[in-house]
Amino acid sequence: MFAGCATREWIYEKPGVVPAKLDHDMAICRKEAADPQVVALPGSERVDRAVFNRCMERKGYTARTVKNPR
Repeated sequence: MFAGCATREWIYEKPGVVPAKLDHDMAICRKEAADPQVVALPGSERVDRAVFNRCMERKGYTARTVKNPR
């Protein structure tokens, strides 16, 4: 357990986007940003977050984080 560690959740926003389109765009960017060398907790995605965010921004999304206490 990592006591005292707060995680951050990424939020992607785009005016007028429907959930199915967001899911589709995220799947495309997830493939583009896949990086097997990224260290991740079990069950977490192994993606290069900078590459993923650039991909989403190219698609018109704004990326931001929110504190996600566990």
